[in-house]
Amino acid sequence: MAGSPVNFRTFIVVALSVGAAVFCVYVYSLNYIVGTVFASAYTATIVFITIMVIYKYITKRTKLRYAVAAALSFVLGISAFAVGAYTADDWRTGEAYNGNCSVLGRVCAVDFSSGDYKFVIEDLYLNGKPVVGKMRVTVLPAENNAAEHVATGDKLSFEASVRHVKLISGFRINGNAYRTNIRYNVSVRGDALSVVFGAPSALEKFTAGLRELLVENMGEKYGNIAFSMLTGDKYALDGEIKDYFTAAGLGHIMAVSGLHIGFLIFVLNFVLYRLSKKVRFPIILAAIAGYTVLADFSPSVVRAVIMAVISGFAVFVGGRKDLLSSLLCAFSFILAVKPMYLFDAGFLLSFAAIFGIALFANSIRLFMAKRGAHNKIASGIGASVSVSVAVTPVQTYFFGQIQLLSVIANVILLPFVSVVFITLVATLPIAAIPYCGGILHASKYLLVALDYAAQGIAAVPFTVITVKTSAAVFLCYPVMFCASGYFMMNKGKTAVILYSAAVCVLICYICAA
Repeated sequence: MAGSPVNFRTFIVVALSVGAAVFCVYVYSLNYIVGTVFASAYTATIVFITIMVIYKYITKRTKLRYAVAAALSFVLGISAFAVGAYTADDWRTGEAYNGNCSVLGRVCAVDFSSGDYKFVIEDLYLNGKPVVGKMRVTVLPAENNAAEHVATGDKLSFEASVRHVKLISGFRINGNAYRTNIRYNVSVRGDALSVVFGAPSALEKFTAGLRELLVENMGEKYGNIAFSMLTGDKYALDGEIKDYFTAAGLGHIMAVSGLHIGFLIFVLNFVLYRLSKKVRFPIILAAIAGYTVLADFSPSVVRAVIMAVISGFAVFVGGRKDLLSSLLCAFSFILAVKPMYLFDAGFLLSFAAIFGIALFANSIRLFMAKRGAHNKIASGIGASVSVSVAVTPVQTYFFGQIQLLSVIANVILLPFVSVVFITLVATLPIAAIPYCGGILHASKYLLVALDYAAQGIAAVPFTVITVKTSAAVFLCYPVMFCASGYFMMNKGKTAVILYSAAVCVLICYICAA
């Protein structure tokens, strides 16, 4: 847009509006009265702006895209606040069950990775009354431990002291509890459990069968790594394995994300390449929708699927793909339905990674290509550097650490990770045929190499450094935007970037002190 300091994207405006609505929800969660005042001011402002922009469009004094941006900002922003406020109120009702309760629930997840027995139960009844949410059950050692025989689909009943999980503690939203919907924690002796054996659902049978197939043919360790790579389910994965993969900067391959969706689309496109786009597109769409269900609708997968659908539709109708617009579209629609995801580390890491790629990857690629680097190498380095820079604020805030070798690890190993994933996906249908499971040995040997590489990188001194920071670190993202090509100020851009960065560093230092 000529004369504008910012390259306008409809969903930049929408995303900012939805983000403001979520901030109102946050204030509402802290204080009902103040939050209501903020929400009223927000609603009045967005209604006024929407009416004015639409009126200007009707009188042909503004463009359609501004009217669309205003309308979407109103609809998605109001939705985000309404859903978030309802969630905050609903979460508070569970506080009534703090203390000794009789518990009845259905086992939906089993975790024996640490050597202890841990379960997640759903369809909860506390003191005979149905309640919303799930409960994490830790089974304490006992001579007669009924937990040894518990499986997914069984029903547990017992009496114990229940601890309600707070959605907000101090000034911090418990994003992980919100995402998993685990609202209660309890510890109970194994001999106090009463078990009624039940049947798993079709999806639970499928995932259990998949894990059994992988473990049977690849061994306990590598079967569980493969299962985590495919489904994002880390319940059965040893904590030490998760630690050194994370330290090496490769923890993201254990969480189903856009990387996995991209691999899956690549495999499907390769298999279906003879079909026309009109036939191929709905088949791929159905496949990634099914994969989203398998990954339990994790935020990173939903984000990747929405972006893949937008990009695929753009190609299908002959339009132009725009990474930043599709990213912010996914951001806005997800937060309109699940507003508290904005406080979840996995959600923010997923979006930050793609945000970094959208801002810087192409510039870094062109910079390296002009200096003689091969285009694919330049693209890989550009993507890895961009992702590492963009996820750093999230990592320092939630985990207090930075993986210094993550750029090198991802540049070198991501092509190999893609080979591992594609080999797994390609051989699994054959492995499911009786007496053909041995074909998974090829994937096992690839995983062995990847595992040793991750251990080696994690063992390097100072691979991980600890950093103390506060929520002020998220001010880095406006600075990153100003430094990107989307910020088109011809004069004074460098000064704006340096001034913004200095203010950001100063605020972060003051808040962290």
